[in-house]
Amino acid sequence: MKNNLLLILSLLVLLLGGCSNSIFEKNTTITSIEILKFESTSPSPEEYSEQEGDVISVIKSKDEIKRIINTIERAEQESTESMNIALPNHLFIFKENENVILTLGYYPNISNGNDEFLDLDKDKIYKTNALNLIKN
Repeated sequence: MKNNLLLILSLLVLLLGGCSNSIFEKNTTITSIEILKFESTSPSPEEYSEQEGDVISVIKSKDEIKRIINTIERAEQESTESMNIALPNHLFIFKENENVILTLGYYPNISNGNDEFLDLDKDKIYKTNALNLIKN
């Protein structure tokens, strides 16, 4: 009986752990998030890849960074391989000190008050609750 309970608990832990979208390496510590805004509503691929936007905010609060990362890692995700979508006009640059660890496109308040983050490298979009990170 005790072994069956341990087996069931182990399976639950594996299942719950599998629901997380681990987007960062285990030993990575994000120290800042830069938010860029492009002039165009939908930037060209060149503008986007060269990060030719204006930095409108830099998040350095450990609590705020943790909140953002946890929200993205718990988000519903979809493949973008067969989607034809415009590039977002915001870009999040996750840094560890001065090293860029990850960039995600950001669509604020897309539908029903939710946000979406675009990961071009993994062909994924992460759908989150509204984070209210962009001031109008």
